[in-house]
Amino acid sequence: MAFGSNAFAESYIYLTNSTTEPLSISTVQTGHNNITHGNEWEQLAHSVPPMSTVKFLRFNRDQGIKWGKKYWFTTTVQGQSSSVVLQQKLKGTMTFSNIKHSANYDNWKDDRDIYKQHISFDGQDATLAYKASYARASGDDFHYIIQPNLEQQVRDEANANSFNVLTYNIWGLLPGITAENTYDRFHSIAHMVVPGYDAIVFQEAHDLASSNYFRDHIKGEYPYLTEIPFELGRILNGGIFIASKWPIEVEDNIVYQACIREDCLASKGAVYAKINKFGKTYNLFGTHVRAYTTPEDIANRFEHLAELKAFKDSKHIPANEPVIYAGDFNVDKVNFPQERDDLMAVLDATEPTALENYPYSYGGSINVYADDQYDEYLDYVLYSNEHVTPISSSNTLLLPRSIESEHWGRWDLSDHFPVKGEFVYP
Repeated sequence: MAFGSNAFAESYIYLTNSTTEPLSISTVQTGHNNITHGNEWEQLAHSVPPMSTVKFLRFNRDQGIKWGKKYWFTTTVQGQSSSVVLQQKLKGTMTFSNIKHSANYDNWKDDRDIYKQHISFDGQDATLAYKASYARASGDDFHYIIQPNLEQQVRDEANANSFNVLTYNIWGLLPGITAENTYDRFHSIAHMVVPGYDAIVFQEAHDLASSNYFRDHIKGEYPYLTEIPFELGRILNGGIFIASKWPIEVEDNIVYQACIREDCLASKGAVYAKINKFGKTYNLFGTHVRAYTTPEDIANRFEHLAELKAFKDSKHIPANEPVIYAGDFNVDKVNFPQERDDLMAVLDATEPTALENYPYSYGGSINVYADDQYDEYLDYVLYSNEHVTPISSSNTLLLPRSIESEHWGRWDLSDHFPVKGEFVYP
């Protein structure tokens, strides 16, 4: 079969770098030597930014490929101290070519299954995965990914003074309202990201069916779940709830009364849980407040924060009990640092030391589900200065991705990345 345009008879090779460092790429062609770089084949990129995907290689499948001849393409991907090798092999046929693919000199593959290799990459436990995918009648494309394995959180079940909280906006909007792949994402979040915490604050669990599915999947480890706020007269629930490993002795919620535009349709507000871990009380408040950056939006956001602070004050919590705030505060500390300071002032709270090695919890430039024009840090786990303060504390941004078939090519599990807060109290 002959093709009139080279563009229709090419295969492309992609690499996703899910590490937080840039990687360099170098490709060499060996075997039969009648094809030249820039004509029958071409390296299209020489580096991959952190958490990004590049199309780095193309080659013809017919033009210049000789019948019975073999052509190898070997790409070295170099990190700070580790490297991997990506491989493709062409063999010319009478009118076209056959192709096989591999990595790190493993056996050649000629199907469209996902293949995985457990590797250590720059000191991290990771997986190198690769797959052929149908792209056009004249040839598959090939996608490789270097994926650091998410470190499993280990709950300290022997120490009542240790308390770890995750906040996660899981993007569970109503079907047909933006959110995609909800059930597959929720299943992966429940089994990959959720295990190992003392408590978790979730946001955007708006859809009743999918949120019930999600709650059913996590209640084995987190048997204590708060209700999701809902106010009669609103169309949507608040989407926020707390899941706890330990008994919730008191729970409550509010719906923010200050609202503008589309937020008046949702029961956006805050939830409270008084949690008993081996006799030590933790007071956890979860919230999701107004987004966007116009003066009207900012003013409404701080009305929400004032309502949150008043809600906390109404509980008359003793000064010797910890108080933790967690959620999607929609305050971007990267681009609007003064607003972040104003957030801390309104709540009289402190943001723990940030240990993340990626700057955005909403990364539109790298997250397939996020709006690509926004790179923002919006999600926090804070402690109150009005109550006992921790001996040590930290916030860590997590970057969970999945290489399973239901997420292949999309990778991300929500439009936000979760943030882990770790606290040790006296």
